[in-house]
Amino acid sequence: MNRARLTCACSVACLAASASCQSFPDPPVSYVAGLRVLGIKAEPPEVAQGASSNLTMLVVDTAGGAIAASWTECLLPPIPGDAVNKDCAEQDAGSFLQPIGDGLAITATMPQVTAASLGQPDVTNGVYLPLVARVVGTADALTAIYRLRLLQTATANANPTIASIVGRDASGVSAPLDATNPPTVSSGGTFTLSATFTPDSAETYTAIDGTTKTETLTTSWFATAGTFSYEKTSATQPETVLHLDKRLPASGSTIDVWAVMRDERGGTDYTHRTLSFR
Repeated sequence: MNRARLTCACSVACLAASASCQSFPDPPVSYVAGLRVLGIKAEPPEVAQGASSNLTMLVVDTAGGAIAASWTECLLPPIPGDAVNKDCAEQDAGSFLQPIGDGLAITATMPQVTAASLGQPDVTNGVYLPLVARVVGTADALTAIYRLRLLQTATANANPTIASIVGRDASGVSAPLDATNPPTVSSGGTFTLSATFTPDSAETYTAIDGTTKTETLTTSWFATAGTFSYEKTSATQPETVLHLDKRLPASGSTIDVWAVMRDERGGTDYTHRTLSFR
């Protein structure tokens, strides 16, 4: 397996040593080609000891063919300053790695761990159990990590919910994207995208400093063509523009677009839309 391929996106945790987390590669992270894990959703995203969560993986392989995944839970706490201990991703075996299932959708149970055994809490006062997925596609393999939050309060975090994906064409006409009736785009053009969410998506919580915070929802954008002006959007930057200037498919093809929304505490939602390229 190619250990250099470690997914790096918010609740799909990356190691601090992964250069792709800080660099600006070409093609960009938002461009989807080959095998990619774009997001992992746990329902619920925060569970108590002995409780279970259902995990589903948003994985794409543009090469086609079957995709397989095997999962382990990693009991190694991270060193201070890291989200995940590097050995969780770099080692294939050890007493700290416990198999928990196979497939793109599994059920994981929080073991009888203490908060202290999972490392230092983050700014949201949360600690997490790393769940490691070894993913194999037609011609490539990668490692993805989701951090399942340990419930320590009376109210568990819930996943945000994407309400709609809104598109605006070059003429300024805006409308929610219909999953069954994709809008048409063309070479050299632009298409503006934004995501809306349900009112209950941005929850309040008590931060590590004791203050009450409201979650910031961030949406990561991915596509099989073009370049985004912003690879992530939020309330402070709610829109991104897909520039159809590079990595374009043949006329008559479909461009796939994915939006992956996350909060700061492991909550995730994602959706898929298409654009008709002419």
